[in-house]
This record gives sequence, structure tokens and C-alpha cells, in this order.
Amino acid sequence: MTAHSEMTYKQEERIVNALFFLFGFGIMAWVPRFPEVKENLGLSNGVFGTLLTTGSIGAFCGLLTVGHIVHKVGVFKVSVWGTILLYGSFVAVVHIKTPLYFALCNIVIAFAITAIHVAFNTQAFHVQEKSGSHIVTRSAGYWSSGALVTAGISGFMVGNVGLALQIDVVSIFTAAVTILLVIKLKPMLLKANTHPETDYKVRDIFTSFHIDWPVSLGIAGAIYMEFAVGDWATIFTKERLDIDSGLSAAPYIAFTFFIILGRLWVYKLLDRYRIANLSRISLISSGIIFIICIAIATHLPASEKWIAFTLFIVAFSVAGLGTSFVAPNYTRAANRRSPNPSSVVVGQLGVMSNVLTTSCKWLVAGVIAATGSIALAFMIPAVLMVVSGYFTFVMDEIEPAQSL
Repeated sequence: MTAHSEMTYKQEERIVNALFFLFGFGIMAWVPRFPEVKENLGLSNGVFGTLLTTGSIGAFCGLLTVGHIVHKVGVFKVSVWGTILLYGSFVAVVHIKTPLYFALCNIVIAFAITAIHVAFNTQAFHVQEKSGSHIVTRSAGYWSSGALVTAGISGFMVGNVGLALQIDVVSIFTAAVTILLVIKLKPMLLKANTHPETDYKVRDIFTSFHIDWPVSLGIAGAIYMEFAVGDWATIFTKERLDIDSGLSAAPYIAFTFFIILGRLWVYKLLDRYRIANLSRISLISSGIIFIICIAIATHLPASEKWIAFTLFIVAFSVAGLGTSFVAPNYTRAANRRSPNPSSVVVGQLGVMSNVLTTSCKWLVAGVIAATGSIALAFMIPAVLMVVSGYFTFVMDEIEPAQSL
């Protein structure tokens, strides 16, 4: 612990976890209200899904550059300016009714989300290296907790409070508290690099780029279900079963709840099971169960819609638990296997994940546009979960043979 600060590791961890909670709370507030966003823009499901993929442009630019910026200027500046940019854009986007302006705002939002993601995860790795705790996995759980709380609030707000009013209030509140916590944590935040020999220049963004294919493919396969659920679960449930907009968010909430459960409690199993084996079994079994539940639910007659609704919730719950702790451990493996600073590793891994998940988003949007079936499109992330199970060997501290 540095002499100029009396903050303990536990206090530092609590503030970092609070920042992740607020991050999830702020950025996921509008997701359960996507049907209203889509209606405001007057778009079909296929076109709206395609429009959402424009965010990948901002995310790609952010992931390519922000890791180097954090290394150069430190976590504090990136966190503060990223927060202001993010929530300012959220306030703007819910008032927009023109697809072109929505797309531009979506790009800025994605860039700002990426900036905060890299900054906060860089700090989490920094704390983990100092304290030896499992904060990277747990902080992801707190992010999901924030997302779950805001999903529940948004579900209640549907039909009671306007979309724009809710997002305006959430954005202003979250931005203010986040900046206050970042200021409080400032003495402990990772500082700007002061060693010229390890400084990164613009050309290093490209020349130092390292692709760890097993990690990149594994994490993309594991996390894409989370993207698909965020984009389509609420619309899928509402349109497939024709139920109340508030209830249509239930599968998304169940998915998020079980993600939290897995991320916060998985460390209790690590004394008895290798993380690679646990992740492999979890991904493969949950992917198969998801496919079976969705296939049965979508073939039930309309008179059995509540049974189908229950199967939807079971499917998304299992998928949430199965993928919950996998991505943070893929990220940890990437950091261990790379010679670059953790901020750069997070950014570079994010670039590859962004490219791969964007390809999947285009594929899913294309399937929905061509067939009109969101259920069929959901088979894609489920299969990717199963495939991701193959690459979990990278999580072993000592590299095992790929045949394990």
C-alpha cells in the first residue's frame, strides 16, 4: 500500500466493484425498452438489428486505441471523460427519431462504453495483481448485478414512465456518482506510464497488435449469447408470445440473474475443480439445454404460451449460468499469455471479440430478416457456446495439450 493513502485493498475493491455496478446499471437501462426505441424509429426487426450493429464501429475504434491511451494518460482521465461522453450520448439518443442520427449516437455510445470498459478492467487487473483476489470475475458479477437491477426498474417503468424521462434521470444520476467514486479512488488508480522505453506510439497500435486465436475465438463464442440476449430477448418474448411488455423482459432478467450468481460464487468451486474443466462442461451442457428448451417452446401451440414462457426462462437462465464466469477467465488467460500491459491486452482482445461478435450480429440480423424467426437465430449463439468449450484449455495456468 502506498504511503500517501490509507485506503486498504478491501476498500479499493469495494469502490471498483461499485464502479462496475454503476457501469452495468447505466448502460443497460435502455435495453429492456428496445421495443419502444424500435417503435420510435419506425423500423422492422431486421433493420433495427442491423442499425444496432453500427455500434461495432465505435467499439472497434475504442478497443484499438483506448488501451494505449490508458497506458499513456492513466485510468483517471479516461474514466472521467468516458463517463461524460457516454451518459451525455444516452441523454441524446432516446430523444432521436431519425435512424441516421440514432446510428451516429450509437457509434459514440459504443466508443464511450469501450473506453470505460478498458479503464475499469485495467484497474481491476491492477488490484488483482496487488491483492491476489478474484476481483476480475467478481467485478463482472457486480456489473451484471447493476444490469439486473436496472432491467427490473425498466420493466416496471414500461407503461408508467416515458422512455426519455427514465434514461435522462438514470444517465445524470449514474454519471454523477461514477465521477465522485473515481475521484475518491484517484490516489489508487493506475497512473500514466512514466517510462519512455515502454511508452506506446501511434504506430505501436498496429505493430504491437497480438492475436491470441484460441482466447479470441473462445471468448467470442462464450460472450455472444450475452449480446444476443441484450439485443433480441425482450423483442423475441414479446412478439413470439404476445405478452405484456413488462413481462417480456423476464427471460433477460433471468439470464442476468444467473450470470451474477455464477460470477459471484464460482470461486467456491475452484478449490475442487480446474477452471478449464469447469468452463468446458458448463459451456457445452448449457448450450445444448438452451437449444432443446427453445426448440420445444417454439413448437408449442399458442394455447400453451405460459408453458413456452416458462421454457424461455429456463433456457435463458441456464445460458446465463453456463456463460457467467467464462469470459472473465478467458480475459485472465489472455493477460497471462501476452507480453503487453493489461490495458493493451484488454483493448486488443476486445478488438478481436468485437470483430467476431459483429460478424455474428450481422449473421443473426440476416437470419431474422430472411426468415422472420428470432428463435432460429438464437440457435447461432447456442452453438457458439458449445464450440467455445473446446478452447477452454487456455485457462490452465500450465498449458496442457489441446486434447484435454
